[in-house]
Amino acid sequence: RNVNLNRLFQQFNGGGHPKAASATAKLENESEAEAVLQGLVDELIETSLDQQLRVGDFMQSPVLSAKPTMTEKQIEDLFIRYDVRALPVVDDNNEVIGLVSYKEVSAAKMRLINKQEKRLRQIEKAVADGRKLPEDRPLESAVKGWMKQKVQLAEASLTMAEVEQLLLETDVGYVPVVAEGTKQLVGMVTRTDLLRQHRYYSSLHYHNKGFSDSIAARKPIIELRKRLKKFDVENE
Repeated sequence: RNVNLNRLFQQFNGGGHPKAASATAKLENESEAEAVLQGLVDELIETSLDQQLRVGDFMQSPVLSAKPTMTEKQIEDLFIRYDVRALPVVDDNNEVIGLVSYKEVSAAKMRLINKQEKRLRQIEKAVADGRKLPEDRPLESAVKGWMKQKVQLAEASLTMAEVEQLLLETDVGYVPVVAEGTKQLVGMVTRTDLLRQHRYYSSLHYHNKGFSDSIAARKPIIELRKRLKKFDVENE
């Protein structure tokens, strides 16, 4: 869709509309046909890749982030209020230093509940024994202690194909997007963001009954869907 066919066929003295053009090439012999066709294919591929959307074109931005000093309750409040599945953690310079998903929040909450129950048992025992009550210290912990510290980042200049491969290889459903050559947070990209880009996924015809591809031909798409399905909201 990004190729100007009129410009492409001008080298053969052809032309027409950018999306519908034609040309006639006079060849000395049939053996030249393969080289001509291969040249056209190579140029089509190069043009498509050069003009492919970049992550910065479709990422979520501005994006909500968390500070490393926030507690379990504060992080959970952000998840509930803004209905998000993951939050990048940034320092005072807006550089990504971690990532927290609801999985980490749930685990942190469980640890907090355990500490609260332990504190309650200590108080009950101290009262029963007539001893001094234990010191009332804060039980909450900062997210910097339980966030994911090894975080895969995507630069805003990556192509859709590159970030798709990144999501599949790292087996995650979301990646913080940073400015090129830095860790400065500029956005967030998810598996859903990729699927919304219909221009890139126009070949995924698994819902189109008009296509009669064999099961073998559709196998790569089916496998891709299985891998992506684990990141669906309802499965989390």
